[in-house]
Amino acid sequence: MADLLSIGASGISVYQRALATVSNNIANLSTDGYSRQTTEIRQNQPVEVGNGYIGTGAYFDGVSRQYDGFLESSLQQATADLESEGAAAEYASRLLDILGDEKIGLTTALNQFFSAAKALSTEPASPALRGSMLRDGEALATRFQSLSEQMSDLGEQSLSALEASVRSANALSSQLAEVNRQLQKQSSAQAQPPELLDRRDQLLRDLSEYVQIRTSFDNRGLVTVSVSESTTKGKIVAGLQSSELYVNPLSSDQNRLEYRLQGRLGSETLTGIPSGKVAGYADFYEKTLVTVNSRLNELARVLVTEVNDIQTTGLNGKGEQGQAFFSIEPTFDVQRDASASDFQVDISVTDPENYQMRPVSVTYDDSRQRWYAENIDGSVVFANQNGLLVLDDISIQITGDEALGDRFQLVPDVSAARGMRLALSDGLGIAAASMFRITPNAKNNGIFDPVATFSGIPNTDSGLVNFEDLGSGRAIGVESSVVNPLTVISAGQDQVEFELDLNQGSGNVLQVMTTDGQHLIGSAADGEVLGQAMKQSTQFSAGSNYSSEYLNTSGRDGYKNLDIFYGISSEAAPITQLLPLNSLFFEAPVGTDFAGGGLDFTLEPANANDRLSLLSSRYIDTSIGALSVADGDIYMGDGASSSVIASTSDFYDGNSQTLRIQFAEDLASDFVTDELAGRIASLVTYSSGEDLTTANNPLKKRINGELFTADFSVNLVESRDFISSELVAAGQIITGQDQFMAKLVSRNVAYASGAGRVLIDAGDLRLNGVDLGALVVSDSGVLSTSDVKSWLDAAETDIEVSVSNIVEIPSELVQLNSGYGLTLNGISVVSLATNTQSSFSSIDDLVSSINAVTDESGVFASRNQLGDLQIQNRDLGGENIVLGGTSGLPGNVLGIGSKTYIGNLELELTSSSEEAIVFELGDDGKPSDLNLLGLNTQVRLSGDIDEDLVVFLTGDGQSSLEAFASGSEANVIDQLRGRQLEFYFDSENSYQIRDLVTDTVLANRTYQGELALDYQGIDINLDNRAVIGDRFVVDGNNLGPNGSFDGQGNNSNILRFVDLESKGVLSGGETISEGYLKFVGDVGNVTTQSEIARDALSIVQQQAIEARDRVSGVSLDKEAADLIRFQQAYQASAQVMQVATKLFDTVLQVR
Repeated sequence: MADLLSIGASGISVYQRALATVSNNIANLSTDGYSRQTTEIRQNQPVEVGNGYIGTGAYFDGVSRQYDGFLESSLQQATADLESEGAAAEYASRLLDILGDEKIGLTTALNQFFSAAKALSTEPASPALRGSMLRDGEALATRFQSLSEQMSDLGEQSLSALEASVRSANALSSQLAEVNRQLQKQSSAQAQPPELLDRRDQLLRDLSEYVQIRTSFDNRGLVTVSVSESTTKGKIVAGLQSSELYVNPLSSDQNRLEYRLQGRLGSETLTGIPSGKVAGYADFYEKTLVTVNSRLNELARVLVTEVNDIQTTGLNGKGEQGQAFFSIEPTFDVQRDASASDFQVDISVTDPENYQMRPVSVTYDDSRQRWYAENIDGSVVFANQNGLLVLDDISIQITGDEALGDRFQLVPDVSAARGMRLALSDGLGIAAASMFRITPNAKNNGIFDPVATFSGIPNTDSGLVNFEDLGSGRAIGVESSVVNPLTVISAGQDQVEFELDLNQGSGNVLQVMTTDGQHLIGSAADGEVLGQAMKQSTQFSAGSNYSSEYLNTSGRDGYKNLDIFYGISSEAAPITQLLPLNSLFFEAPVGTDFAGGGLDFTLEPANANDRLSLLSSRYIDTSIGALSVADGDIYMGDGASSSVIASTSDFYDGNSQTLRIQFAEDLASDFVTDELAGRIASLVTYSSGEDLTTANNPLKKRINGELFTADFSVNLVESRDFISSELVAAGQIITGQDQFMAKLVSRNVAYASGAGRVLIDAGDLRLNGVDLGALVVSDSGVLSTSDVKSWLDAAETDIEVSVSNIVEIPSELVQLNSGYGLTLNGISVVSLATNTQSSFSSIDDLVSSINAVTDESGVFASRNQLGDLQIQNRDLGGENIVLGGTSGLPGNVLGIGSKTYIGNLELELTSSSEEAIVFELGDDGKPSDLNLLGLNTQVRLSGDIDEDLVVFLTGDGQSSLEAFASGSEANVIDQLRGRQLEFYFDSENSYQIRDLVTDTVLANRTYQGELALDYQGIDINLDNRAVIGDRFVVDGNNLGPNGSFDGQGNNSNILRFVDLESKGVLSGGETISEGYLKFVGDVGNVTTQSEIARDALSIVQQQAIEARDRVSGVSLDKEAADLIRFQQAYQASAQVMQVATKLFDTVLQVR
């Protein structure tokens, strides 16, 4: 009975707890996160009785949570996916509402703008219609701005929602770490309080709303949470620690987000969040919104570009080239950092075309009480007292209060839609008229109604070398090519100059052509080669043909009246003539006879440019005692006439310049006096060949005057030192006789041999308008500068030709003991110190030894101020110097080449009319002719260069080339409009383009029946195929009085605005309106797909919840059934105890 009683008691105890558990489940029916609990009942250990076992009842083993890890994980994933799509769908729907709204979207504004253009095309001169189109254009620009700002606001809102979600996720992760802290108190998960585990799982479900999570649990139930696809990376909770999630726009690109974890678990950069609200908001911001913004900006850029291309290639109401209709200006975000003061900032872009996008930091300087910032070049600029800070490209107006430490940064935003502005301020600025107009000939039989539009001056491919590189200030090595042009001269220049320096043996020729094949400069001999090159090069117009009609022709007979020069020239520069010898007197003994004697004036130090001469007289003065100078003679008047009393000559020895006055021998013995010598001295002039009135470095010189008798028995010397600037200041300068000097100095003349050989044909070169004869090698067998001088002198110009031949040898090259020896013009040099030909004791010994044989060799040696050796002809002339050794070896003691050394030329032209020295190439002349003379070749074009010109380099060899260009003040388009272009179809297969203003043939082209023609960006559409004799004239709508605008009623260009509405200008071939509707539709598709996905995932989540609830959820039906079952069991157990009690009582009553 005792066993029966204990069994009943155990049942009561067990089912009492079971009833409590069921009651707890029912009580927590609506508790979030509660997991159903069940009572674990186990039987007691049975006892052995006889041959069997008898049970001893049951015991309460514990309460267990109904939990399935797989179902819980599935629910977390479904929740994250649903929240991700929900967040994306919410904002995509809001974006669609913005784009599709008639009052905010673009469709209405675009329709109104193009409708205004259509209306203006019916009456292009109407001020009212022009004003209407201007207003609709401004409304369109405003609509773009508004739409961009609305999307920017939506982006800010999505970022705010994103930040709020991130904060919630971080709070939940922190709570999970705290739950882990409490869970660690137990040794196993089974020992953990169910409530604590329920709280953990609910936090995980809440966290999965914001970010997708991956979880793992240890044996105590502590959870590790990762926000990446792997549980080993991206840990936001681990053990007792948690990190915080940060999602922010990148500083370098505000359109991209940066994901990172930072906290006690370390710092880690994430590639993204797979799902959850954070992922949904981020996906909308980074993908949907950025894509739409990009497409909106692209739409704005295309619209602005297309409209401005039409606008700037037409004429406005004043007959001027249209200016941009729209502009895109940067806007600025003002980031105030830690500034606490109340100040306002207004920014305007003062130079939109040259604006350089960059952040600008502005700081307040309390000591100066001024704001300041750095300019583009890094220089610091301070604001004025009114707070106006003006940089190179922007202006910043700062008003309000400021204090020490105030600072702000301007961050530019150059999105096209947000920065779109109306650039015109007056309806007259709308370019309704076409840039060019076509007038067909009334007698045409094929072409009756051609149409001209202008697409802008075409850009020609640059060629092998960019022209700008040739103008870098240094020559560039170039080589010939007949396949590709060397370079291209861009339209818009008024002067272009090339300088060509041929390498040794080079036969290069510079050729300049138009893109229609007109050969302007170069050699006709290369015409066939250039014609072939035109067919292979992309720089030439389709159908163009080669022509040499204007080759090397300048002025009115040339191409478009261009001035062309092909040769080399040296312009004249003013020179100053000083009078350095006023009041110079000689004291001669009384009775000295100077007849036949002379007067020398020697200048030192002197160089080849220094000149002493006598002041020339305008006429021969016959007054008694009057001195006159003319043609190198000195005259004295006797009252009735004048006679020559002296002649002049001059010479230069390399160190000093001497002017000699030689008195006539038949003069009376007392005629020449020291007083007359003083008068002559006062006529001596000095010139350096330069303008000394502006010289920064004044010259210091000495003149020695020497008056001597015919037998040199009397020799009187007087000296005068002078400084050029002092003479100028004292007025000792010749005025009223302006003099100019042109000077041209060559390099060494090239080596050429063969007696009688013709090096330059007659007529191949012209010198100052005089055709030069043939240059022939003299009987010496080798060309010398003396030969060239004789050749040039034969032209009988006013140019003074001087020649010299100086061989300079750096002292470090001299090999005194090399054993090579030295011969000069075939004469061996023997050392005066060693008495041998193979060894010299010093450079001075070498100089003395060379000079010892000067009479035989004709050359002498000297040392310059640097100590280097110089060898030159005894007469300082230009004869060749043949230099060699004596040992039979190729070397010589000087350490330079053993060969014939040829001198150089110096041409001078003194005039009162700024006359230049000009070498021009004749019809068959080539740069190699000038190169033979030691001269480069210059190519110059001057005038309105209103088209691109193509430059070739032909011939063998290589050269060095540099170039210079000056831009024209005139607009290229205006220059093109200033022409009247006649298109004449002279045969079935060809047509000619002629400029009627200059009567210039611009092009001879092949015609194959095409209806589309073009010239320099003028696009012409023919209505019919041309027939022989058809012609039409293209003008610039400027045939009114004095070339004024006469196309007020022309609507050709505004019709291009109208056509733009239906023109496929976007990358996919859509019109602007279609493009806008397309991306609105794309946003609609994204929204619809997100909503469908959200609805589908909502079902998936609901299924996951139901699956979990089947295991972990509380069911009233089930709990009611358990309640009845456990109640009955409890009652039955109680009945067992009652039976046991009765049995026990019965036993006790037995006696």
